[in-house]
Amino acid sequence: MLTVEDLTVRYDETVAVRDVSFRIERGETVGLVGESGAGKSTIGQSILGLAGEPAGSIRFEDVELVGADSTTLRSVRGSEIGLAFQDADDALHPAYTIGEQIAESIDGKHRGWRRRHEHRVESTLTDVDLDPVLADRYPHQLSGGEKQRALLAVALAGDPTLLIADEPTSSLDTVTKATVLDTLEELTASRDLSVLLITHDLGVVERTCDRTLVMRDGELLDRGQTDAILSSPTHSYTADLVAAREHDTPAVDGGRTPETRVVASLDGVTKQYSDSSMLGSLLGTSEPTTALSDCSLSIHHGEAVAVVGRSGAGKTTAARVLAGLETPTEGTVSLHGEPVGPVHQRSADQRAAIGYVFQSPHASLDPRRTVTQSVGEPLRAAGWTEKRCRERVEELLDIVDLAGYERRYPHELSGGECQRVGIARALALDPDLLVLDEATSALDTLTTDRLCSTFERLGRERKLAILVVTHDFGIARRLADRTLVVHDGRIVERGPTATLLAEPTAEPTQTLVESALTKL
Repeated sequence: MLTVEDLTVRYDETVAVRDVSFRIERGETVGLVGESGAGKSTIGQSILGLAGEPAGSIRFEDVELVGADSTTLRSVRGSEIGLAFQDADDALHPAYTIGEQIAESIDGKHRGWRRRHEHRVESTLTDVDLDPVLADRYPHQLSGGEKQRALLAVALAGDPTLLIADEPTSSLDTVTKATVLDTLEELTASRDLSVLLITHDLGVVERTCDRTLVMRDGELLDRGQTDAILSSPTHSYTADLVAAREHDTPAVDGGRTPETRVVASLDGVTKQYSDSSMLGSLLGTSEPTTALSDCSLSIHHGEAVAVVGRSGAGKTTAARVLAGLETPTEGTVSLHGEPVGPVHQRSADQRAAIGYVFQSPHASLDPRRTVTQSVGEPLRAAGWTEKRCRERVEELLDIVDLAGYERRYPHELSGGECQRVGIARALALDPDLLVLDEATSALDTLTTDRLCSTFERLGRERKLAILVVTHDFGIARRLADRTLVVHDGRIVERGPTATLLAEPTAEPTQTLVESALTKL
């Protein structure tokens, strides 16, 4: 079906992929794994002529795609080869509803989709475990996990024979991840669908892939049947990836609320969003959606607190309200013991006190700015001289393993590299509280391990308070003294992280813990 031979891809002077060759047969699922920046996404996008300057050969059903004209490429995009991009915020159009975007992938038109494709749109949403009612929602009205599944629906709507899924589960909780992977397996069987699954998660390839390819620094280092690759790796790098996955870090030694000052807190916070649809406004039938209900939490100096839950549970809403990026409908937000309003009402010192790492790495970076400009933005806004900015940026990039990336733009970075830029920017002004909103979900196990070590060191050395927003109890176990479990906008359980893992009492907690123990 798909044959790639001697593929090399350049971005100007940078070689992102070097002499890569592989095949995908009909009905086969092939995994492409490696660290962030290995070139995985570049390969996926270059198949459809969307990345860099490819050389070599990419043949799909006897059609050569390297050097193909736009008519040929358009004829295979969507209808023959579906591509689910890594970053849903970048890929979904903010001005169109989810239903309109799914319909557009079917016939190139988005208006009047209910008349033409209502059943197909709704069934595609159901296939990816989304409520069909979300067809009328806009991307900003969905959680990160819901947007990722909507993007998968867009890629599948044209009924392609090959699906390129670029990190389709990286932002999903373990329960939803399992559901999406079940869907992919069912589609592979029912449609005779071939899949190129790009991921940093070895649990995902173990679950779904017939064969696995391992990349590093643009080169293909290892390949073989997935079982053999994971059980008896032959290349040292593959062995390192497998070892990092199996590494079982003990839960942090903590859990009691420390006797230190409170850095930030929420007290009885509720956040509601109004129904912004035109029809609901005209008919007067719109009802607000409650994203967060009566939420209270506090984070002390030198403490790490995790907020864990499934996608759409309200985790990110709580973090955004705390940081002043959303205004609570009810309740009080406090910083250093003083009630504060949204970010535009806070003083410069109050704004500098919180560093925020956003869930969507590409969407949080200005595409027109280099890495140096993005990381240095808060420094320049605070009045730092150019010399101090340059020195601080170099220090920050070294912390997140991006030395030498100063002049690159976001489109030249992988999702994981963009996320590390966001982490460096969040640390720029030496905040008292670091908010990590799914900060490691786009990263491979080796990079995640290194960054978790960095966060642990910062917490020890600077007594930095950290709010960890995650769907992964493994990350909470690694970083957090205490954990709060959120379900349907409410905190259903809280306590020492080790205790919640060992003796969960609430049903949502039990489900998340059981899923985490599978190491999916």
